[in-house]
Amino acid sequence: MNTRTELLNSLLSFDQPLRQITSTLATFGWDSDLPLITLNRQHIATVLTRYLDSELSKVDVEDWANAIEGREDISYENGVTDELSNIVYQLANPRLTLPMSATSARELLKQLNKGAIV
Repeated sequence: MNTRTELLNSLLSFDQPLRQITSTLATFGWDSDLPLITLNRQHIATVLTRYLDSELSKVDVEDWANAIEGREDISYENGVTDELSNIVYQLANPRLTLPMSATSARELLKQLNKGAIV
């Protein structure tokens, strides 16, 4: 896994240890003239489902969202950009927004499903 796009894809899919992904991504920085990859509804739904299935911890979800939030090389799915950006913000900042719990994860999944977002 050498390219920045491959690393970003791995980040969004959360298919490798997060520290490994973010450590290697750090060599590229956060700035980008253009987004290289798009975060979609399914990425978030998958992470929330993995949390509900006890595959990921609260800290894992928060760290994942923090690794995504503010990156210029990641865009958000067209048509739901604001909604997805808001969910990433909530997940990255549970002390400021809604603490992560099974209830809040289910609520976020409902938001994603509202209007056939997922």
